[in-house]
Amino acid sequence: MYGTCETLCRELAAKYPGDAPLMLVIWSPEEIQALADGMEISLTDHEIRTVLARMEDIPEDQRTESGISSAAVMEIISNVSENRQVTVPAELLASLIQTAEQALWKREWAARDNGLAVPECVTRR
Repeated sequence: MYGTCETLCRELAAKYPGDAPLMLVIWSPEEIQALADGMEISLTDHEIRTVLARMEDIPEDQRTESGISSAAVMEIISNVSENRQVTVPAELLASLIQTAEQALWKREWAARDNGLAVPECVTRR
């Protein structure tokens, strides 16, 4: 289950009688951040919530059989951090593109000088 403490308590109370013995494993935002820190990945609060929400997508039978391992959470953390979107001022982005293009010119000239095909990734647009 994923949700706030209040929501989870309500769901548990509805699903199980009050005297039912249970074992509850909790992954908190602090534990997600600590695991990410160990991976040298810095997550935003939104990304941590995304990781917690995606943990619920692990199939129920898999969670019951083997729990939610640190390795599984690390994979989710990696996926969340790899899909980040950043905002860059247009002027800076244009400058970065120009610098990258200029860095490829040497490879383009070397290919042309040696009569080789210029790789598409190097060709000036």
